[in-house]
Amino acid sequence: MNPNQQPRHMSRSLTLAVLNQAIGYLREGNMRRARALGFSDDELRELRRLSATDIEALSCDGPAVCRLTVDHEMLLIVMQRLIEDQDRETRIDRCLTLGASVTMMSTFFGLTGNDCATRRSLLGLPSRQGRLAMPEEAVEHDAWHRWQSICETPDQPQAADDLHGMMTLAEETQIPLAVIWHLVKAWAEPDAPRGELEDEGDADGPFDRRQACAG
Repeated sequence: MNPNQQPRHMSRSLTLAVLNQAIGYLREGNMRRARALGFSDDELRELRRLSATDIEALSCDGPAVCRLTVDHEMLLIVMQRLIEDQDRETRIDRCLTLGASVTMMSTFFGLTGNDCATRRSLLGLPSRQGRLAMPEEAVEHDAWHRWQSICETPDQPQAADDLHGMMTLAEETQIPLAVIWHLVKAWAEPDAPRGELEDEGDADGPFDRRQACAG
């Protein structure tokens, strides 16, 4: 907004708020913050002498002494950071909903078992405990075939970093995301021995293995 185009009532309210804030800092002895509002030391000394009535008159009578400007560059940076944080939260919830394990959430987002348990509870997801079952061979083959078209480098170890692609595959196949992650790593290194899926113990309660490969 152009300072010269600000409504008069807005300028008065802003002036009063800034003056009161400056005086509040002066009473606290916080000169640094008072100066940061844009006042010089001479101006601050004069402000300390004014009464509440004088401050009111200064803000309402005559031309505005304070005007609002927008730091567009900083606003863009802050808004972008907020969007990134929102996207991260959305990805976390989506991963948990799709059946990501604690180990997977720790690797991609730095979450602990308690973090996962709390978030699953807030999302209304069932508690997880025990080891996820691997899909049948035919189901895995179909998933592998689909993965070839989803991932640009399905035969490379870095394929296991393609979180978006793995979430897509989990949604399409209804295989838990933790199992998808395990399979993707195995597909990228077919000659390496397959390890077992880690146990889940982030919450109390039985884990129904039949749900692992539902669908």
